[in-house]
Amino acid sequence: MLNNNLMLYAILIPIIASPIAFFLGKKIGRVWNGILSTFALGLSTVLLLSYWNPVLSSGPITESYGIWIGLFKIDISFLMDHLSLPIVLLISGISTLAALYSITYMTHEHDQEIYFTCLLLFVAGMIGVVLASNLILFYLFWEMMLIPSYFLIAYWGSGRPRIIGFKYFMFTHAGAACLFFGILWAYALGGTFNMMQLSTALQTAPLSSLRWIMILMFIGFAVKLAIFPVHTWLPDAHAEAPTPISVLLSGVMIKCGAYAMARITLAMFPSTVITVSHALLILAVITMLWGGIMAFAQTDIKRLLAYSSISQAGYIVFGLMSLYTLGIAGGLFHILNHGIAKALLFMVAGAIIYTTGIRDINKLGGLASKMPITTVAALCGALSIAGTPPFGGFASEWMIFAGAFQAEYMLLGALAIIATIITVGYYLRMIKKVFFGTSPRSLSKVREAPIYMLIPLSILTFFTIIYGIFPLIPMEVLYPAAESIGKLFIGG
Repeated sequence: MLNNNLMLYAILIPIIASPIAFFLGKKIGRVWNGILSTFALGLSTVLLLSYWNPVLSSGPITESYGIWIGLFKIDISFLMDHLSLPIVLLISGISTLAALYSITYMTHEHDQEIYFTCLLLFVAGMIGVVLASNLILFYLFWEMMLIPSYFLIAYWGSGRPRIIGFKYFMFTHAGAACLFFGILWAYALGGTFNMMQLSTALQTAPLSSLRWIMILMFIGFAVKLAIFPVHTWLPDAHAEAPTPISVLLSGVMIKCGAYAMARITLAMFPSTVITVSHALLILAVITMLWGGIMAFAQTDIKRLLAYSSISQAGYIVFGLMSLYTLGIAGGLFHILNHGIAKALLFMVAGAIIYTTGIRDINKLGGLASKMPITTVAALCGALSIAGTPPFGGFASEWMIFAGAFQAEYMLLGALAIIATIITVGYYLRMIKKVFFGTSPRSLSKVREAPIYMLIPLSILTFFTIIYGIFPLIPMEVLYPAAESIGKLFIGG
């Protein structure tokens, strides 16, 4: 029988491990805090994975720890269902690999014990966001993501880390403020912070009030997901953060915004979403095209990947806002596929920077013969995001486009496909220049990255392929979530 406290343990383990990692780094040595962090996050992943069969066979599982603040009916409660399970496994799994990757990548960096402490708290916040079933608890974890991630950018980033970290903090905190006002307004109308109860309570609320609540919350989620025009923090933060943190920011943190759109925006405000869905679809297409065009203009490999993340966020929103089950399922599946492939590509970029010291793709070339494992990983990640079979991105993008055409958004669907062509263009350009171009003399002695960096690369490469060949593995848990959301809308 499944222990009912495992969700709480999965959150507490990285929180408890964070001060231990700090003192181990001070007393024993730098490597040990990385090993401890990897072990702690791996243990959380195993605990969360144990919910797979119970959720598939029995449905949603809840954990509740009574009333926290009785006056406002705030309870500490968690929910594991078909929507939260795959997203939280994505977060904990990639975070484990990022911690392992950090052991080598951060070897020569300062204050590693503080770095791993912040990393563990950052991940605990993301896990909490996905599992929380109480809006106030959700918000506290949402803010818990922000503070350690700010320090990770500001104190271990490159370029102008303090300025970039401040920009990141201001954008995301402004979004969080909008979210908080929306939560309080929803409580004033519904009388509870519990997501499931509030969804029912708000059905009789005035449509005008619901529209403003939804807009406030959507702004908070859109900032985190980096939807145009509130995206400008992302290229700087993702490009200049240390590579393992870029992996977390782009691979999983922005997916918390996508998850929140599905869990809260769609599930709690269906009548309001219907009235603005067409406008949000247009916004998604603009995001797809703008991010793709800007990625094409980049020569810095990490900035190219950062703008690509903006473009791919548009795909996710486009699928969710089609309001048809097939499109919603595609959007949810693309959260997984993009998270895996983009984490992989940032690790590839980190391996290149670690071994060559170069970020400019125009100064690289001929790395395929020198870094074969990294080359294969880059090809798999790029082709997956470009929607090429047999990789995972093909399945999710096909579902997104099919959902748009099913909803009869023909023009917008065609523009979305054009965005995919742009994606293919800038990734093929990057692959050609970095791996198959003429090798400069300065790179003649370049070798493959160390083993602690290649293991995460190999694992993520495997999943880009396995999700493409066997998409039913993730879809057996994701599709019921999409179906339950789709039923809230006409034709869903």
